[in-house]
Amino acid sequence: MTLRLDDPVTALPGVGAAMSGRLADGLDIHTVRDLLEHYPRKYHDAGDVLDLSEVREDEPATLIGEVLGWETRRLPPKGSRRRALDLTTGRARQASGAVFTVTFFNQRWRSSRLPPGTVAAFSGKVTRFKHELQLKSPDVQVLGRVASGLDTDAAADRLAHQRLLAVYPAVDGLPSFKLNELIETALEELPPFEEWLPDAVRAEHGLIELDPAVRGIHQPPDLETTRAARTRLVFDELFALQLGLQRRRARSETATVGLDNGPVDAARASTFVERLPFAPTGAQNRALAALGEDLGGPRPMHRLLQGDVGSGKTLVAVWAMLCAVDNGRQAALMVPTEVLAEQHHRTIAELLAPLGVNVLDGVRVELLTSSTATTQRRRILGELLTGEVDLIVGTHALLEEGVRFADLGVVVIDEQHRFGVSQRVRLTDKTAETGTARPAAPDVLVMTATPIPRSLALTLYGDLDVTVLDELPPGREPITTQLITPRQKERRERLYDFLREQARAGHRAYVVCPFVEPSDALAGTAAVAEHRRLSEEVFPDLDVELVHGRLTPVVKEAAMASFRTGDAQVLVSTTVIEVGVDVPEATVMVIEDAERFGISQLHQLRGRVGRGGGRSFCVLFAGWSSEITPEGLERLEAVAATTDGFELAEVDLAIRGEGQLFGRAQSGTADLKLAELRYDAEAIVLTRELARSLIRRDPELDEPGHAGLRAEVDRRYGDEEAFEALGTG
Repeated sequence: MTLRLDDPVTALPGVGAAMSGRLADGLDIHTVRDLLEHYPRKYHDAGDVLDLSEVREDEPATLIGEVLGWETRRLPPKGSRRRALDLTTGRARQASGAVFTVTFFNQRWRSSRLPPGTVAAFSGKVTRFKHELQLKSPDVQVLGRVASGLDTDAAADRLAHQRLLAVYPAVDGLPSFKLNELIETALEELPPFEEWLPDAVRAEHGLIELDPAVRGIHQPPDLETTRAARTRLVFDELFALQLGLQRRRARSETATVGLDNGPVDAARASTFVERLPFAPTGAQNRALAALGEDLGGPRPMHRLLQGDVGSGKTLVAVWAMLCAVDNGRQAALMVPTEVLAEQHHRTIAELLAPLGVNVLDGVRVELLTSSTATTQRRRILGELLTGEVDLIVGTHALLEEGVRFADLGVVVIDEQHRFGVSQRVRLTDKTAETGTARPAAPDVLVMTATPIPRSLALTLYGDLDVTVLDELPPGREPITTQLITPRQKERRERLYDFLREQARAGHRAYVVCPFVEPSDALAGTAAVAEHRRLSEEVFPDLDVELVHGRLTPVVKEAAMASFRTGDAQVLVSTTVIEVGVDVPEATVMVIEDAERFGISQLHQLRGRVGRGGGRSFCVLFAGWSSEITPEGLERLEAVAATTDGFELAEVDLAIRGEGQLFGRAQSGTADLKLAELRYDAEAIVLTRELARSLIRRDPELDEPGHAGLRAEVDRRYGDEEAFEALGTG
């Protein structure tokens, strides 16, 4: 029976329940396809495989041998070497019977990883010690075990046609050489891989066929083959993803018609901009122009507005919502937290004050959260349905049963990555029925203050048009950021004196902690304990408030109000103030245990200060509760070095990789096994534009010659729920 890609791995000879369990648990490999999509992380260049009689001293060589045994001895300090060293020496026998040695410093574990009977290729420079040839600290590629039937002759035969040996991500019980054997078996058993790309696409972009690409990525004769194979397979991953995203968008647009929410001359939206006490930035003006075209277009708007902290996204969003009101419709702004909803409600009311808010002939603006009183909620729901409410700000409460709009024209979703596709769709569906075959759909603007590298944005939000606000309003000075470690204890005391001076000058300070209460499992500063310490021991002369997610909304709002008005000068909190909180008088952000936060979080927290003009400061305390890792220190040094959120996003991408930026469920890259957004930006742009062009001509991929494309996209993304994990829609 012919092996198939969708067969379970147990279809491979020698893979029983125990091994399939290790493959599933350790590497998430369940099928033959999963196995072949477990790509090499690097290649070991075996070079010329030589017999011991052929090697030359002081020249590189690869020697294959069966490990005979190991010994480790301690070398005491000597001369300039002040520390003792462990010298681990192994002996290996070639097929000819000749024996050579390999040596490693401070690597006792070699004896357990390469026990007697292991057949391996050792690559390095050959030297002579006491009349015996040896390799010092060579690269090692395990080829098998003598006990499993592989001897040195067979190992040499394996290398005879393949100098590059694939090295795979491995786990305990599944070393790279074992994965190599399984993949080799699978490739021998599988028929040629069926091509799905049209010949014209492959020819235009210089791509090799699928079958040699899959085989070449695992068993390449040379580096040129690996490059050609990777180029093809990366193209496949990105092109299939972008085709799926663009097809989904096309289906949405086919099923609905757009509403004309285009700008109206001399109406509220234009008056709003004219009466601003400052001139919009160039980036804001470009965003308004792009949104204006979308709002007046025949298809529903699907646009991502991406801007760094303080870049003025709210102004753009308010203008778009006013465009809906000018056309006789309503607008909704949905945000992930009550604190952010309340902040947006206040900000919008202040921005619209020159137009009149909640007064005769003014704009009706309401707030709806889970804390809204029952009687007030009933009134708001009734006035939404009758059209009396023009603009509503809310949390997930907007998604509840009973929330209906008379005529919803524009939907704005802030902090998009905290919502899934289904939630966005549920909100856009909450308008009165049109009774037509193709109902009119609201225009949708999604916003994020989390800077995203361009390559990730085009993948994560591949079906959205992207607008970037890359300018800060004039007058905003860069925030001075300092990193303080336990070696600089005196700086902490000086900081407290500085905070007291800032309070006397009418300014305020945040102190952010990673935990609410102390934890036995994790070391770190708890907000409750830090609030008590600061208010009783450090700042008995100041008012110190506390905010965290476990407090009731009434208590949280009272604390925030005290901080906003200046009754309190210091606010201790968790990350509930990460987004949306806007207190212009706040000039200092202190972050305890900063190593426990990611780059994006730190940048968001830092953005809470400096919003009123003048100099502001951010202090990162690191390593005070637990030892900081090199990666953690690298993150903090990056944050201290720049206030450019997009530059930090690129650093974050380089340090952590794209799969961890939002977590697997929101990364948008769950199906990317080979493509790396840091290195494949050109391929991302290419495949996105190619997919958009193709789907415009053939939305359902029904044309002759596109059957392979349709089958591949259906296989990967045929289930609409597959896109829920991408955070797009």
